[in-house]
Amino acid sequence: MPRSVSSSSYPHEYSRHASHAAKPHRPHPQPCKPRQLRLDWQALLRFFQNLSERLPQRHHGKVKILKGSVYTRRRIVVGCLGVLLLVELFQLFWPSDKFFPLATLDGHAVGGQSSQQAAETLNAATLKRTVKLTDKTTGTTVSLTAKQAGITVDYTDRAKAAAKHSVVKRIVPFSWLFVHSTTSDSLLDALGTSDKQAHEDMRNASVQGTKGELKIVSAAPGYTFTPADIRSAAGSSFSSSATGDLAAATIEMGIVSPTVSDDTAKQLLDTLNKALSKDVAFTYEDGTWTVPAKKIINTVSTTVNAQDDTKLDVTISESKLMRQLKSKGIALKVAKKAADAGVTPATIAVKGSAYQVIDASATAASLSGMLASGQNAPVAISTKDFSNVELYEGLPASGTIEEKLQQLFGDADYEVAVYDLKTGKSKIQIDADTAMTSASTYKLFIAYSMIHAVETGQVTWDSALNGMTLSSCMATMIINSDNSCPEAWLARYGFSTVAQQAHDIGAANTNFVPYGMTTTANDLATVLKGFYSNSIASPDSTDQLFSLMETQVYREGIPAGIGSDGVVQDKVGFMDGLLHDAAIVRSDKGDYAMVIMTDGSSWNKIAQASLLIYESL
Repeated sequence: MPRSVSSSSYPHEYSRHASHAAKPHRPHPQPCKPRQLRLDWQALLRFFQNLSERLPQRHHGKVKILKGSVYTRRRIVVGCLGVLLLVELFQLFWPSDKFFPLATLDGHAVGGQSSQQAAETLNAATLKRTVKLTDKTTGTTVSLTAKQAGITVDYTDRAKAAAKHSVVKRIVPFSWLFVHSTTSDSLLDALGTSDKQAHEDMRNASVQGTKGELKIVSAAPGYTFTPADIRSAAGSSFSSSATGDLAAATIEMGIVSPTVSDDTAKQLLDTLNKALSKDVAFTYEDGTWTVPAKKIINTVSTTVNAQDDTKLDVTISESKLMRQLKSKGIALKVAKKAADAGVTPATIAVKGSAYQVIDASATAASLSGMLASGQNAPVAISTKDFSNVELYEGLPASGTIEEKLQQLFGDADYEVAVYDLKTGKSKIQIDADTAMTSASTYKLFIAYSMIHAVETGQVTWDSALNGMTLSSCMATMIINSDNSCPEAWLARYGFSTVAQQAHDIGAANTNFVPYGMTTTANDLATVLKGFYSNSIASPDSTDQLFSLMETQVYREGIPAGIGSDGVVQDKVGFMDGLLHDAAIVRSDKGDYAMVIMTDGSSWNKIAQASLLIYESL
């Protein structure tokens, strides 16, 4: 007999018929307001909750977590699915040129970095790693940085390849947690070796005074080797680990051993410390003045003995010593005593010029002798024998160097350019780009033209010019300021050619026309800097030229002003009221290009100007 079926067994049918019976009143729809598209997290959560309700339900096994809150297992599943979705979104939309957060490349943490950032980080880190080398012949071991050993590093391509994320890596859930360690040999190699030989000169042990303390500079062997040999000798151990030495290899290194050992330097250090156990006294006539030992220490260094290269000599920096004697007022007191005794001109015994009285070389020699003895004793100050009193008469004593030069030259026209030849930095500029008739200073540009012709194979030093060899012709041009030689050169090669050569090396304001050659202080400094740095000529050629400039016969200008304080290699120019001097000054203060051009002045004023300039450096 069939079961009776109640209408309640068909709730959906009931609902369908009920809806026909009475339709509820619906309000008139309101116009929709436009909304910005954004992710609604609550709606997303409701979606997963509705999804979970369609799953088979079990009404037991409730789980209690976090502060007593109770969640059903289906809600845990929903939460897991949500986390999984977020991880997938994170992996899918992670930038293609960045490493995953936990990534490493060859043992270096690069998480979150772009391939370029990672390459820069690894390049810097790898160049600092140690390469331990052993010489096959002597067994000497040397530890160098990768950079010193000639190892080249470029992680650009390797990092770019390692940062790429395949589709599989992006889709596999949580792959960013375990796909992060990259050391694959299939990636491009980041390491190479330089084509140039690695070279370092041998360093003898020495003693140096810095910051009031004497220290030993340890000896180190010299070497010359081919960087590619390291890779061949190291084999598979080359860069096999991200820690420790980058490589260890035994190769031919051409080791040159030091002649002065650390023990020798230690013995001299003990001697110097005894001599400097208390302040140092300096004496002149009846005067005695002391300088703190720490200040004297800063003037001390050592050099290898000329007769026995296993020993060290104590040397004193003359410029540093003079700074101490000036700053303590000792130089002025000595100058006044020397002036009272008639030893030196009274015009020098003033602040700013007084140090010129002291013979720095002789005084430094006395100090080094005392220190080498290991006994603290008074040091006698020596004074100069002044044969050129005129140089010091009327010297401006106050103001900046520019103000002093203005006082010195008065109404004369002048321009000045001074450069530090080691750094290239300009020290003084006074109308240095104003064109003036060059007089014989143009012969420096002729000398460059001659050297350029020889070095490019157009001529040789034995080629004929003006009835003599080119070598002899340049010598008379520089030493005696002969005119016939440069005139013959210009006749052969042309004014425009030599002018263009000057422009090519940076002397843009120099011009060559018959009876109207002009240049500037800066242009003359430019050619001097080019010779000094060997950027426009080879060392052999510049050595030849500097030797000629050092022996040129007109030395009343800059050479007279610098005197025994330095070596001056210069070329002068004079015509009517024009007096010019373009010089390289090599001194204890450094090497400088010094150019002084004047109209309506004198050689003595130029000498005084060079003295004032030298004092200001």
